[in-house]
Amino acid sequence: MLSVNLAQGVDAGMYVRDYNPHAGPDVFVYLHGLGDHGLLFEAIASHPRLTTCRHLVIDLPGHGRSVPAPRYAGLEAVSDHIARWLASRVRGRAALVGHGMGGIVATLVAERHPERVRAVIDIEGPKTLGDCAFLRRAAEQPLAEFASRGFAALREDLRRSSNDPLILASVERMRLCDPRLFHACACEIVGLARDESLARRLAALDMPVLFVGGSRGGTSLRSLDLLASASVAVAEMPEAGPFPFLERPHDFAAILSDFVPRKAA
Repeated sequence: MLSVNLAQGVDAGMYVRDYNPHAGPDVFVYLHGLGDHGLLFEAIASHPRLTTCRHLVIDLPGHGRSVPAPRYAGLEAVSDHIARWLASRVRGRAALVGHGMGGIVATLVAERHPERVRAVIDIEGPKTLGDCAFLRRAAEQPLAEFASRGFAALREDLRRSSNDPLILASVERMRLCDPRLFHACACEIVGLARDESLARRLAALDMPVLFVGGSRGGTSLRSLDLLASASVAVAEMPEAGPFPFLERPHDFAAILSDFVPRKAA
């Protein structure tokens, strides 16, 4: 049985799982998607191919086991908070691995605090409105309506429209998210996607960047075209859906290992 060296607890209001806390100098920081939590990355953070690295897996503010957020301050504020926390916890720069909304947060951290970031691996982060079908449904509803019945209706529609067990598990996890937080994040993400600047902003970062996508109904063709036009490196994972690191953890761990070269200790 694989022995995992793990420390965990609330730190700066976020629940943090610290795998191999004394490893170094290679550090990966994992940022989950909207309505989710960091435990999704457990198979990657404890993968045998990456055991010489330190892995910090965050429950973003207001998500999972983190302290409930009193109010939503916006994704830029979240990125600044993460950067301050990294400065106090990590020596040098870390590789950020973000899924969905986490891909946007990783981009913002790297954009606003490049001294903290060594590389960005964006997994299925929305780039255009074509990636935001269910988020648009949330954003287009008034907050009061969404909080009272729209969030439950959205989850039920998603449950009925899919037989993918990973999607159904994601819908179940969404039940634990505060509808007001979900609505605020959805509105901001949809606004960024409508602007269609996220692919260019990812390409403009002053560190290596990689976009990882599943081949099954995830990123829209429009987004893939924009990523190609911006010359962003794309790793497509065959026969995987919008959670490629869950469906093909060994392949995903290999992508991380190959993309971010090991440093000398």
